[in-house]
Amino acid sequence: VSDARSLFYQGNVSYSKSNFEEAARTYELALNLGFESGPLYYNLANAYFKQGSLGKAMLNYLRAERLIPSDSDLKTNLAYVRSGVEDKAIRLRQDLWQSLIFYFTGYLSLDALALVSTLLYFILAGLIVFVIFTGPKRLSTYAIAIVGLFLLGFVFSFSLKFKKTILDEQAVVMVESSDAKFEPFDAATTFFTLKAGEDVVVIGPKNGWLKIRRLDGKQGWLKKSDLELL
Repeated sequence: VSDARSLFYQGNVSYSKSNFEEAARTYELALNLGFESGPLYYNLANAYFKQGSLGKAMLNYLRAERLIPSDSDLKTNLAYVRSGVEDKAIRLRQDLWQSLIFYFTGYLSLDALALVSTLLYFILAGLIVFVIFTGPKRLSTYAIAIVGLFLLGFVFSFSLKFKKTILDEQAVVMVESSDAKFEPFDAATTFFTLKAGEDVVVIGPKNGWLKIRRLDGKQGWLKKSDLELL
């Protein structure tokens, strides 16, 4: 671990000297030694972005997001890269939907969401016990309703984030452009085209192809070699 941390700091020195290629190489060496952290993925993403490698930049920004979801610099850089690689209309629709659900909770990790949900559950249980022994009162009824709504919101947010980060298999397009086909072979009709850096959900493999789902729900087949899994 100490060797990996040393490489991490060496990468930071190279990055500060604008030697982004060397910085990326050093960060990758640290990862190969088993050292994994949000800041490491974030710095690696920045190094690739400075080299114009949008696919590798997005891949590592997303890996960093799983570990440090509340980091403001990460959110800013991730949004900036996405604005350049993804269809704005598709992203806008998803952001609008997410903002209704994750207004605050989107900044929390799975562990934090689970902790808050547990605390709210015990608070709600305590309020219910209090009402049982003291009798219903307007203030306590309002409190139960408010805490209950917050609990439902956090549990729902946890479920969605769990699905996105644990159950869904995400991948990023690593080549300049990749045609999504209606069927998994080269001669099939192209449905839509994805650019380097766009992230998708992987549904399943078949003969060197991966069936993927785009942000707007459209599905197609991409060559497995065009993608890298998170």
